[in-house]
Amino acid sequence: MAPRNTSHSNSKALSPLLQAATVLETELLQLESITRAARKIPLDSEKNIVRAAKGLEEALALPDRLAAGLAALASAMATMQARQQAALEPLTALASEIQARHRRLSEHMQAYSALGAAAAEVTARIQSKEGERTSVLIDVDAKLREIAGDARALFDAAHADDFPELAREADALKQRAAALRRRLDALGAGDTKH
Repeated sequence: MAPRNTSHSNSKALSPLLQAATVLETELLQLESITRAARKIPLDSEKNIVRAAKGLEEALALPDRLAAGLAALASAMATMQARQQAALEPLTALASEIQARHRRLSEHMQAYSALGAAAAEVTARIQSKEGERTSVLIDVDAKLREIAGDARALFDAAHADDFPELAREADALKQRAAALRRRLDALGAGDTKH
């Protein structure tokens, strides 16, 4: 079965812009046709002169219809421009929201990265053999307390800003810091706390 050409079968399906352009094109084609026909008529008899005058009358009526067609096209273009603007306005607001959310997420990610670096320093400090054990445990306990507090603050901020993944990661880091503090307490750090 061959596909149907429905481009002009239903004028209701055409947009106002296409309808106005189609009407204007039809009027212009008619003017060109009348002009060609009138120029071909030899003006050598009364009958031909009357035919040429009739063609001229038809052609002179067309500029008003062409002007109306141009006005309809201009109106359709203005409507199209308004639709374009209406479609773009929400995108402008969305772009601003995306930038703000990206900026806020970047701030949170920097804070999370700093917490990760601090946790890595604590791990390295625990694993190093340098310093007196009690002093190291006191220092590590203080750092872990600070990391846990900062992770809690990041969790709250990420949760408030609706970044659930980052909030979960911050909460997990806080829990790991608390678990490590409990293990250190079990090793004897608990009695060295202030």
